[in-house]
Amino acid sequence: MELTVYQAMDYAAKLRMPPDTTPTERHQRIMEVIDDLDLTHRKDVQVSGLSGGQQKRVSIGVELITEPGLFFLDEATSGLDPGTETSLMQLLRRLADQGRTVVLVTHATKNVMLADKVIFLARGGYLTWFGPPDEALQYFNQFRSENEQRTGSMEFDKIYSILENASLGSPADWDQRFRQHPAYQKYILQPLQSKQLVPAVSPEKIPAPDSRRAAPKISAQVSGLRQFQILSSRNIKIITRDKISLALMLFAAPFAGLLDLLIGAASGRNAYDFKEGSPETILTSFFIVIIFSMFIGSLSQMREIVKEDQIYRRERLVNLKILPYVFSKVWVAGILSLYHAFAYVGIHYLAFDMPGGVLEFVLIYITMIFLVFSGMMIGLFASAWSSNANTVPMLVILLIMPEIVLSGALISVPGPVSMPASTRWSFEAFMSITGIGSDIAADPCWKLPKELRNVMSIDFATEHCNCMGINVVKEESCNFPGIGKFYNEDLDDPKPQEPPPLRDPPPDPVIPPAPEEPADQSDSVAMAQYFEDLQDYQNEVSAIQDQYKADMEAFQDEADIYTAEVTSYQEDLIEWQITRTSAVEPAVGMIETYKVDYEWTFVNKDDPQAFWTKIITSWVAQAIIIGVLIAAILFMVKRKDVI
Repeated sequence: MELTVYQAMDYAAKLRMPPDTTPTERHQRIMEVIDDLDLTHRKDVQVSGLSGGQQKRVSIGVELITEPGLFFLDEATSGLDPGTETSLMQLLRRLADQGRTVVLVTHATKNVMLADKVIFLARGGYLTWFGPPDEALQYFNQFRSENEQRTGSMEFDKIYSILENASLGSPADWDQRFRQHPAYQKYILQPLQSKQLVPAVSPEKIPAPDSRRAAPKISAQVSGLRQFQILSSRNIKIITRDKISLALMLFAAPFAGLLDLLIGAASGRNAYDFKEGSPETILTSFFIVIIFSMFIGSLSQMREIVKEDQIYRRERLVNLKILPYVFSKVWVAGILSLYHAFAYVGIHYLAFDMPGGVLEFVLIYITMIFLVFSGMMIGLFASAWSSNANTVPMLVILLIMPEIVLSGALISVPGPVSMPASTRWSFEAFMSITGIGSDIAADPCWKLPKELRNVMSIDFATEHCNCMGINVVKEESCNFPGIGKFYNEDLDDPKPQEPPPLRDPPPDPVIPPAPEEPADQSDSVAMAQYFEDLQDYQNEVSAIQDQYKADMEAFQDEADIYTAEVTSYQEDLIEWQITRTSAVEPAVGMIETYKVDYEWTFVNKDDPQAFWTKIITSWVAQAIIIGVLIAAILFMVKRKDVI
């Protein structure tokens, strides 16, 4: 409907005429057909702009291209106004006069007199008449009452009421009645008998074939590659002619991508930042772009096959091959995928400050191409599966719903269950390319059972792990979006120094022995010396006791200072431990939360083998899914041959 009359004829001619037909010969034949159809003045008008009768002429013209000798038409005049109906019937009359056989099924009887012969069937397929139309009127007129014959002349539409009149007999009675009529002998038996009355010839009398007789010419068919080129050209022409659909197809991807800008404006561009980032925003943005690309890709292709259902069936009866037809749709979808993917990725990079450089951009772009292309293949599959255009949108929705659930961005789904979903592989590739969990995947501590990780001390984890202990909040060792918000400058403070231990208390004083009294207390000299020694002794003891008291007082002062230092140390140590714990535990808990659901998307980007294996695996899986969809499309299109 989007092509002009000439273009529609031209593409039909390219598909049907022999491949050695020159452009001049093809043009000449097209113009002859257009002239026969009385459409010369409308040859450059889009088919959608023609009247109903003119559109049916174009449909007939497509068949006239190869000059067939036999036409079957079913209700060719239905829905046409009387003038257009007459014009179309006159066209069929001209085609018959040119030597073609035209068989027309119709309930419109206004122009039946233009036909050479007419067949009337009663219910059940019983033959009630075959012969010239004027004789049919005479034949059925005899079954009308005298009053009906006086009140009006016999017309074809009155034959229906005659055949439906049960009082005149059943359909089987009408069949037997016609078999006894001379018309049956004249127009059926005699022509058949004349074809059968051929003198028998013995095999010996059959002349030998003349070796000089030219072999019958077999018209070469257009090759599959040539059909692919023709159908692709026609497909592109149709797409570019439908300006509104083309504009929507081109604008839909950027429009959907603009939602990324809204998310980026609402949550900030730094979703991947160590301090200000948000894994939740990253997951949401990936989920939205994945689902929108699948939906828009599917919707853009959902009409491509079903809208041409009747055209396909007609061309298939001639020489159309399935592979060229399907791949003429597939490669155009591939070109659109390149554009859609670039629009999504480009806008995503505008909305967010994406990690990495050119390599990451290219990898994300390639992944997006696979994703959009698989969505378009789902649309083509739905289009090939559906029997009419009205059911395609609902079928597309039903096919996309599993893709949403199995993507893995919303809920964690077991791997074997989600493997058939292209969205699951795209999401995994996006997460791996951006390296969100790269440092976590590289840390052997996170591969340990959770029970072992829980019993690790912060000091042990800091010494042996990259993404545990204090290292978890350090960007150079564990770069995870948003984890830096748990960092505290006090974490860089050294561990409080424990005060040196308190010295031992002074030993108990050693009191020297007192002087002994003289044996002879009557000796005044000895007693005087004794009292002098006793006085010295008492002075010495007093000095020792005073020194001990002073030492004890000094020790007590030291003990008081030590107690204060120990108390301060314990307070500083508790504060230091709280600071570490309050930073480490939430950070580790945050990683634990995302690791549980998305560990399958984490890969160490510093390990080239692991990284490229993961990316290429996701691409191969998507390619396999696309291949399965294309095979399913071919099957569904082939299925139309037998429906």
